Amino acid sequence: MSLSQSAFSTQSASEHQTPWAIEFHDVHKIFDNNEHVLKGINLQVPWGETVSLVGNSGTGKSILVKMLIGLLQPSKGTIVVAGQDVKGLSEMEWMPLRKRVSMVFQANALFDSMTVYENIAFPLRQHLQMPEPEIKERVAEVLEWVLLPGIEQQYPQELSGGMRKRVGVARGIVTEPEILLYDEPTAGLDPVSTTVVDEMIRRFQRERGVTSIVITHDLKSAMNVGDRVALLNQGVVWASGTPDELMNEEDTFVRGFFEGYRLAMELLQ
Repeated sequence: MSLSQSAFSTQSASEHQTPWAIEFHDVHKIFDNNEHVLKGINLQVPWGETVSLVGNSGTGKSILVKMLIGLLQPSKGTIVVAGQDVKGLSEMEWMPLRKRVSMVFQANALFDSMTVYENIAFPLRQHLQMPEPEIKERVAEVLEWVLLPGIEQQYPQELSGGMRKRVGVARGIVTEPEILLYDEPTAGLDPVSTTVVDEMIRRFQRERGVTSIVITHDLKSAMNVGDRVALLNQGVVWASGTPDELMNEEDTFVRGFFEGYRLAMELLQ
């Protein structure tokens, strides 16, 4: 199937009942050891937008995103995904929502004992129960999308780190999610592979209207892929805005956080 005939569907924001794909309202997370990580997160992500989530280690970025797929529950507050309040949903109630929301994990979460084909086909069999000819076609299509055509019969250990990362992305998009969550998509990659992954994230948004949250410690990547950047600090969204707005922010913490990136960009000019 050619990309122009792609099975991937594009849905504009006007077709949704709410302008927001994701909403966090006063979200707190307190663990059993009384560690209060999130202390009132407020953030709204419009349909079709990519938000880069940045902050120092331990600020709760991954915790926030895991709440969007039901792996963790908030201690307080409201989380709305695709118009649905997800707090307290049962595993059965999560199932239809997980067809609309997918996550690309930092370590790719690929099964080493399975071929690339079996890895990518896994969520299609689990969630959609597609017939095998359609699965074969869909797997081939997403591998074209991530610039890895024809590697279906290889195993993850035979691939480079950048290729494994792209296979993880392929598995994330194969169910045609409306919302895609990335946990450190460029961690450990060389600059060329990082650029390829960044461009894929932008292309999914640009051509397919996918809404994304991207957790990253790579500030260059965060600025490249994000329509907006949200900076977590002290358990809250300390600042949020376009990359240009954050680069010109007067707040002392924000300026300090982005200072290294700013200097690097000046050196490249």
